[in-house]
Parts: sequence; C-alpha cells; structure tokens
Amino acid sequence: MKILIITPSLPYPPHWGFGIRVFQIAKNLGKSHEVTLLTIAEENQEEDINTMRKYCKAVHAVPGEQKNQRRYAQLLSLFHPKSFLQSSLKSKALQAKFTELINQEHFDIIQVESSHLASLNLASDSTLVLDEHNIEYMLLQRMYQTERSLVRRLFSWAEFVKFQREEKQFWDRADGVVLTSEPERSQFSEMCPGKPVTCGPNGVDIDFFKPEATEIDRNSIVLTGLMRYRPNIDAALFMVNDILPLIHKRRPDVVFSIVGAGPPEEIRRLASRHVVVTDLVPDVRPYAQTAGALVVPLRMGSGTRLKVLEGLAMARPMVSTALGCEGIDVLHDKHILIANDAASFADEVLKVLDEPDLGQRLGSAGRTLVEEKYSWPTVVDGLEQFYEELRTRSSHLR
Repeated sequence: MKILIITPSLPYPPHWGFGIRVFQIAKNLGKSHEVTLLTIAEENQEEDINTMRKYCKAVHAVPGEQKNQRRYAQLLSLFHPKSFLQSSLKSKALQAKFTELINQEHFDIIQVESSHLASLNLASDSTLVLDEHNIEYMLLQRMYQTERSLVRRLFSWAEFVKFQREEKQFWDRADGVVLTSEPERSQFSEMCPGKPVTCGPNGVDIDFFKPEATEIDRNSIVLTGLMRYRPNIDAALFMVNDILPLIHKRRPDVVFSIVGAGPPEEIRRLASRHVVVTDLVPDVRPYAQTAGALVVPLRMGSGTRLKVLEGLAMARPMVSTALGCEGIDVLHDKHILIANDAASFADEVLKVLDEPDLGQRLGSAGRTLVEEKYSWPTVVDGLEQFYEELRTRSSHLR
C-alpha cells in the first residue's frame, strides 16, 4: 500500500510520547509499504529529517508558521469561536504541500496523526484514517476539572467546549478512526455509532526497553515524561507537594527524580536535596532501571501512557493512579500497584521500596504482558488489518 502520514511535528528524535508513536508506526509500516511522511519541522532539523528518510520512501517537511506570543494568543482565543488548539496548528504551508502531493500521486491510505490537524482540508479519493493519540476533548475536560488555577480552569473549559465540537466534526470526515484504548473506543462508539473504529494501543520497543541486571537504589523514585506537557507537570506537583512528604515520614532519605524535557519554571523550582529535575536526558533507561520504584501520579490525561509500557518492558515495579495506567491491560497487585489519593499512593510506593520480592514479581508479570500485547510490530499488524477492512468497505460502497 501507499500510505501518507501527516503529523504536526517531526517524530524524530522520538523523545516524547507523540513522537514515539508516529516514529514507530512509520518505521514498522515502512518495512512492508511505501510510506510518505508530511510534517512540520524546524530550521535546525535537517539531520533529523534525513534520519526519517531511512524509514520512509519520502519525507516532506514544511516550516512552522510564526505565531503570536502563546499566552496572548490563548487569551484572544477565549473570544473566538474556534479553539486555540485548532487555530495554533493551522498551517498554509502544510495545506499547500498536501494538495501538491495528492495531485502528484494516489495514496491508498492517508493517516492524520491526531485531531490537532482538524483545520486541514483533506478531501481526496484516498481512505482517510484519523489516528487519535488521545480523545483530546476528554483531556481538556479533565484538565479544567483538576486545575487549581482559576485562569487555567477557565481556558481549559473554553477549549473543551469548542474542541469537543471540532473533534466530532473531524471524526465524521474520516473513513475510520484509531483510538489507543478500549474505554476511548467505547466512548467514541456512543458518539459516532456505525463509524469504523479500532483500538490501536500504544506500544513499546521491547528490544530497547528490557530488563537489565543492575543495582537498585531503594531510596530512589522516578517519574519520566515530557515535562512541558500539562498532565505531567500536574503529576510532578502532586507528587512533590502531597505524596512525597508522606513518604519522607517513614523513609526520609528518598529522592524523587523528575526526568524529562522542557520543565517549566514551576517544576524547576521544586529542585532540592530530595527532588532532582533533569530536563532532557540522552536516555531515560539508566534512571528507570536503578530506581526503587517508578511512579505515574497522573490526575489528568487521555489515551495511554508510554511511560507505563516502558516501565513494564524494563520489568520495573510501578505505582500509578488508575488514570495513569488507563487503557492498558494491567491488574492491581499483578503487574502494577494502583492508588489514587496521596496517602494510598505513598503507602504503595513504600510497599515497593520495602519489599524487593514484590517488585520482582510485579516486574516479571509486567514484562510478560508487554511481550504478548504491546510490542510495536504487534500494534502495527492490527493497524494494517484495519486499513484492509476500510478499503474493502469503501469498495463495497462504491
């Protein structure tokens, strides 16, 4: 098949969840199909663009457009009928290149990476697939319900109301939709009965993320993730302000490491003798593999978290909120420990730190789970099957 993948950002290097998913889908599809990537890229990314050409038949990168200052643009969006999310990713260059490509050649599948690109005119005779990394309006809804700042709550509420309508419109335009979890697929089917949909979960590179024999620091707990992403910021704040003080009552030497790119000032200010803030690191594995516990204290979000799959693949014991591991087939006390309030979360972390045998049992079961269900080749096999079902359905409708 000839497949065109459209993404709002270059998925290389794959250091964050969105980029990892797009990179792995393009890489694995490229083994059997002709994949063309259309993306927005920065001026200094030429080397990364060339790297993507190793996995794709062609890569077309257009420059991002100059935008107003983000905070000012967000304020103005409150008085505009369209969401800030959709308006901020509107790209004349991306639209022009798409039109040029479909006039030059036929693609069997056009896959758009997330409803962030809802402003694009994607009319063609190709089968249009929307790969939803999250149901975005659900994420926005959870943000306004969880945020403490009145200004952030107001903005998230306005975005939720507007983007719920815009996202539904994009679903209607697509021939088929891919969602990353079964709960989201159920939600989607209630809103769009009859629309073809599949669950294409996030995956993990089980050869890269694997168990390693290394010395464990029983006083180390680690959170990984893109730290300019609001749900991860809230998770880090929840951990430091509400959970860590409870842990320190019993284990005063525990150090919490926040490992990920782009921490804003409110996260950098958390750094202390007991809190490490790293920014971007070349490889998260050394931090995760030596930690006594990995933590996922998320209170907002949607889709599925790659940090959870990576931890499972490395056979590391983890403590997560129910939302943090949502959409992944984990069971409490079998693959992972689950707790939602600060006191219970602290108790579960302490349990892992105090009981090495428990950590080994959880880690072994987690590794088996990802080997069976969440390797990227397995995920992409399911995506290919969905493509064929959509093409067969389209031929019957003609």
